[in-house]
Amino acid sequence: MDINGWNYLFESLPHWRIRERFPYVYDQLTQSPSNKYAILIYSIAEVSMCNEVGCLAVFESREHPLLLLNAYKAHFTPQTPVFSANGRYVCLKSQVYLSGQNRVECPLLLLDLYERQFTVLTMDTHGHQIAIQNQTEKELVLHLTPCSNPSEEESEQQESIQMAELLWHPFQEINMLERWLKR
Repeated sequence: MDINGWNYLFESLPHWRIRERFPYVYDQLTQSPSNKYAILIYSIAEVSMCNEVGCLAVFESREHPLLLLNAYKAHFTPQTPVFSANGRYVCLKSQVYLSGQNRVECPLLLLDLYERQFTVLTMDTHGHQIAIQNQTEKELVLHLTPCSNPSEEESEQQESIQMAELLWHPFQEINMLERWLKR
């Protein structure tokens, strides 16, 4: 199957086949600025009123796609992934159901595509557009802009993230997010 020039056996991804049970399921593929990576939010369906989410797959190499990451326990709203200028880092908003606490947490995931690792950022990004404004080896600066008309209380913000303070996890552990979100 081909999606935007990326040919892969997408039907083998977990939860791909929900489209056989739900009538309105779609997928969204976004390529990195260098076209080296593809971020696929797939099997997007309305799971509750006005809440559309899907699973996540990250691929490398358009000519011979290699699946780097497949997150199917967390869910992702249809969104344009935010890439750093050099394409190394990607920010994605997610939703994780914490069964033991019967609640949903909405962390921001930061993926390091070069090192194939991720970290969980628990800052509140609900209702904000995100951009990676600046990136060095030591710091990543996120620019948060309110989606609606900003009031005095809700103005544009900058969040400085010190890279040395982040706890990174290998891509293979992406479906264990609940472990790092328990309070």
